[in-house]
Amino acid sequence: MISETALFCEANDNQRDDNSLVTQELTKAIKDSIQPIMVEWYRTGQTFLAMGSEHGGRLMLQINAHAAEIPILLRGKSVTHDSNDPSSGKNRPIDDRHVKRIKDYIIERSRSNNKWILGTITANVNPSKIKYQQIWKDLYVVVIFNNTSLDITDGQHRKKAILELIESDGIERDLIKDATFPINLILEAELEQCQTDFCDMAQTLAIPQSLLVAYSGFGKDAIARFVVDHVDMFYEKTQKIKSTPGSKTGYIYTINYVAKLVSCAFAGHPTNKLSEVNTHNLVKQDGQELSDCLNSFFIFYSQTAEFPGNSREWQKTARLAGEIIGKEKLYWKDAEKFRESCILGISAGLEILGNILHYIRQKYDCFDEEMVKQIAQNIDWSKQGPCWKDTVIVPDGKGGSKISAGRGSVTTAFQNCLQQLGWE
Repeated sequence: MISETALFCEANDNQRDDNSLVTQELTKAIKDSIQPIMVEWYRTGQTFLAMGSEHGGRLMLQINAHAAEIPILLRGKSVTHDSNDPSSGKNRPIDDRHVKRIKDYIIERSRSNNKWILGTITANVNPSKIKYQQIWKDLYVVVIFNNTSLDITDGQHRKKAILELIESDGIERDLIKDATFPINLILEAELEQCQTDFCDMAQTLAIPQSLLVAYSGFGKDAIARFVVDHVDMFYEKTQKIKSTPGSKTGYIYTINYVAKLVSCAFAGHPTNKLSEVNTHNLVKQDGQELSDCLNSFFIFYSQTAEFPGNSREWQKTARLAGEIIGKEKLYWKDAEKFRESCILGISAGLEILGNILHYIRQKYDCFDEEMVKQIAQNIDWSKQGPCWKDTVIVPDGKGGSKISAGRGSVTTAFQNCLQQLGWE
């Protein structure tokens, strides 16, 4: 196997120009210094250049390892699923679903020629089990003996995903065969301290789902960002960072609500990633199609305020929707009023709308405008509407009501809508 040091030594000297930070003399000096070490420890261990740092009184060395080296260098000590003894390992039990998600992420991004990234793997090793020496300041040389394993503190799922890709046949192996991955090596021998390190590293602040949507590359999240910027009902009324719209903010939605609508509209399920939408052109195409549909829907819905046969609550919420469409930023009381009075002001309501749009798109291979007009004008989207009773709006046991946003409740409400429209 070839370490990152070997590749470094094979670097093309001719790539240097007059503005280069690295001179030919420096490159040659490093080659002349490192190559004898590699030869000396050939077949005894692997040689790496490393960057060193001190955390909590301990030295840490960061190395780069090729994908094929990862399964050999790293060892996980996971507590088994059937064990009730946490001291039997220093990692949580492996979750194979999470491993699959990592693999799918790499495969989907790579096949689409899109960028991807995996975080640094952290491991510990007894310092007596390796050989290392400072070259200058933070630069070190490290030899990891063949009989030494690096015990994973953080990254066991990444390691297994890399292993499974390496062991695959054909194109899946080729996706990462030339990739290198950083390993942050803690020089620590005590198992108890390693378990403490694992606990400490898990004390991270959960990332709000809205922020994940806001930063994600393609698929449903990118379409959601497009829709938020091109649908009048969502523009400047959607919280893009936090997990809830918040009180007294003027926001009705979070971008995650819109992402669920997108998944429902195109795939019929709120968690579908729409991974096949993997280029900017596809994102724009689908985003524009859905944005045009939703702008039409909310205009049609606001027009129901003029229909004399509709209930007072129906007319009030439709009129409020029309006022919201015409504004960029909302006064917080208007946002709160809409969330309280209209099913379209909550995430479950957008999921129901998305499911109906998916039904239309499957039937006509587009968001047929006449059918969109029917769902806007023939369904009472106020919370008093009959489709929501005992589905997404249920008794709270105290004489009032509460939201039931489970998948079953949303599906039942969707079926009620189809029945009211006479489509089933």
